[in-house]
Amino acid sequence: MYTVLEIGSGSFKLHRNNDFSLRFESSLGKNLNHNRLDGKSVTIALENLQNKIIPFLNEQDVQTQEVIVIATAAIRKAMNDPKGSGQFFIDEVIRLGFQKIRVLSEAEECDYAAYGVLDEIGDLHDQFLMLDTGGASHQLVEFDRGIIKQKISVAIGSHSDFKQEDFVDFAKEGFTSSLPLAVIGTSGLILNYINNLNRQTLKKIIDTLENLDIKNRREFLELMVDNPEIYELFVDFRLAILPKAFRIILNCADNLKINKFIYASNQAVHYISKNGLKLSV
Repeated sequence: MYTVLEIGSGSFKLHRNNDFSLRFESSLGKNLNHNRLDGKSVTIALENLQNKIIPFLNEQDVQTQEVIVIATAAIRKAMNDPKGSGQFFIDEVIRLGFQKIRVLSEAEECDYAAYGVLDEIGDLHDQFLMLDTGGASHQLVEFDRGIIKQKISVAIGSHSDFKQEDFVDFAKEGFTSSLPLAVIGTSGLILNYINNLNRQTLKKIIDTLENLDIKNRREFLELMVDNPEIYELFVDFRLAILPKAFRIILNCADNLKINKFIYASNQAVHYISKNGLKLSV
């Protein structure tokens, strides 16, 4: 198994199949203006790398140069920053000892997540949708008998400033309506443990969360989520953006008249931990 570090737009994911799966704050998608990483977010991300992630790897006897590092939408956008904020961040990651770094394209980000989910639930459902929500983008993939039928990456995430009219109309993009939907990413992991989830329930959850402060959001979700192990995800930085992540999910569900949410926990890091940086195409 490979050890994988995903530099996400909201969180780092540090994963090795069957051994550990941890999340740390990155918030690199926060205040990402004109493809430029926010200085405060960069500081938070680098501090977490140096003070939390690397010490954990040392405890596991994993050398940083052995870790496969993938970066997603925030870094992908920031690599186009004329001031070089994206390259600066990558250079700092290299300075900390990581060597195997890949900035994923939109298509790669879609595909690695998709194949991770197919590995997990592809035998259980002939046709279904997968929505992967991140801090700076989200991806929708339609599966038909183990094949990716259609996919799209949208440059809106839970750290983005957006209005309802900014969303993509997935029905007009040709995605099939009324299929079961698997939601992955941290917000999806939380929703997986809400009993009897449907579009109406999700809308009520969003409306409630938007009117609560951070402390009360945590208490509300602890009442809603039927698994105490998920409570560790209810940290301040995530609770601050969770209503936006849920709105991205609701837009997809409303667009495509989703009536059934299905469980999936695998993500891109699961597939890469098993197979390395290669796709089953």
